[in-house]
Amino acid sequence: MMITRYLFSIAFFSLIACTASEEKSAYPNQVDLVIVDSLMVEENSFFTNSLHHVKMIGDSLIAISSIRTPAISIIQISGKQIAQIASKDFPIAPFLPSSFDVSEYPKLYILDKRSESILIFDAQRQQFLDKVKLNIPSDKRIKLAGSKFLKNSDGYIIELESAIYDNYHPDYFRKSGDQVFFFNEDGVVIDSFLEFPKELKEVNGSLSPIEYLVSAKYDQSLILSFPQEQIIRRYNQSNPFKLIEEIPLPPSNIFDYSPKSSETIISFQEIFESGKGLDIAVPRSHYFNTIYENKNFIIITTWMSNNEEAPNNKILSHLFTFDKINYEWFETSNPKNILDIGKFVGVVNDTLYFYEGSLMKHDEKYIKRAILKPIEE
Repeated sequence: MMITRYLFSIAFFSLIACTASEEKSAYPNQVDLVIVDSLMVEENSFFTNSLHHVKMIGDSLIAISSIRTPAISIIQISGKQIAQIASKDFPIAPFLPSSFDVSEYPKLYILDKRSESILIFDAQRQQFLDKVKLNIPSDKRIKLAGSKFLKNSDGYIIELESAIYDNYHPDYFRKSGDQVFFFNEDGVVIDSFLEFPKELKEVNGSLSPIEYLVSAKYDQSLILSFPQEQIIRRYNQSNPFKLIEEIPLPPSNIFDYSPKSSETIISFQEIFESGKGLDIAVPRSHYFNTIYENKNFIIITTWMSNNEEAPNNKILSHLFTFDKINYEWFETSNPKNILDIGKFVGVVNDTLYFYEGSLMKHDEKYIKRAILKPIEE
C-alpha cells in the first residue's frame, strides 16, 4: 500500500537519524498531499444539491447526504451513480437527514431530525424497511445537520445537543451535560457520556456553532475527539462504554487548537434580528471535519477558516495522520482550499479519496484522488 510505504520510509529514516538517547521532536513529520487526478460525477439519473456528509462503503462506493434537497446518494468511486434514497420519493417516511450510517449496506440508517427517528431503508431495492422512534430526553435534540451517528451491534450511538441553551451562549458548552447517547434497537436511552471539554467550557464569549466533536468506528472500538483538548479517546463500541485508550494529538505549526470566541456574548436572536446574519463577527475556531481509522492509520482532516470577510474569506484543509504501528504522527505541509479538495471520504489501497460537491466553485461534482508523499529536500 503506497500510503504505508511512504509513511514507513519517512518513519524509518527518522528513526535511524536519532540515537537512542535523543528525543524525537514533538511536532509531527511533514508530508505533502498530492492530488493525482479528478473524476467528474456522472449525474444522469438523479441530482444531489450540495452535500453535508460523505462516507466510504467498503472500497468501491461513496455515500453522500444532502439536507438542501433531503437525500442520500450512492455512487461508485469511478463517479457513476447507482442509487438514491430521497425524501420526496417516500411520502410514508419523509426525512431531513442529520446524519446516516452505511456500515451494514445495503441497509441505510438515516438519523431524521424531522421525526426524531431512525429510518431504515434498503438502498439497492429502494425500499423503506422500518422506523425506530427515539425516546430523546426533554432537554436534548438532534442537530439540524451533523449529529454524530453510528450503528453498532445492539443499538445506536448518537450525538445530541442542548434543547435549552442558545448554542452561541457559553452555557451551551458549560451546562449541556453529556453529548453522546446510546439508544437500544427500540429507541430507548440506555447510557450517555462525554461532556464538552474544559477548553470550551472556560470560554466567556460566543463560540461559532461548528461541529466540535468527530467520531469513527473501526473493528470493535469507537474513537471520539474534541480537537481543543488535543486528545483522541478510544472506547469499546458496545454498552457499557469504557475508555480503552487516550492518544495525545501533536502540536502543529498549521492547525490552531485554541478556541476562538467573540469578546462578548452574542445570541442567535441578535444575529437573526440584525439582518446581517454571519456578518456579526463570531470567529470560527479551527476544527476537525472528519476522523477515519483503518488497520494501520488514523487520519484526521481539518478545516481552518482565515476569519476574513468576503470576498477574502476562505477555509483551508490539511491532514493529520497517525501511524498506529510505529506510534508516530505526520501532517501535510500544504493546506488546500476546501473548494478545491472537498471532503475526505476514505482510503482504498494506495489512494485517499475526497469528494468535492459544494457547487460553490463550479456546477460539477468531482471525486479527487490523492496520495501522501515525502517532502523532497
